[in-house]
Amino acid sequence: MIIRRLKPCQFEYLHKALIQKAHAEPLEASYTVDMVINEVEYTVRIQPETHCRMAILQAFRIDRDEDGPNFELITRGNILSSLLEILIYQGVR
Repeated sequence: MIIRRLKPCQFEYLHKALIQKAHAEPLEASYTVDMVINEVEYTVRIQPETHCRMAILQAFRIDRDEDGPNFELITRGNILSSLLEILIYQGVR
């Protein structure tokens, strides 16, 4: 898990985008965001925290082939941090 403190305007923008465009399970505090970066699919779990902080909880890399999808759990901090930075920069699409 990586936690990053954002400027209030960044936090509000990203939080609104999560509410509008991301998937949320009932009674869950986190959101699931699907991302495509350089033709690679990722599913990211992100959770708004107090004091303008966002936490990226985990991510999956999805490789699709003729046998079906293969999932790779991403736990390395530098990759999670990079995915969080991309979400902050691009927002949720």
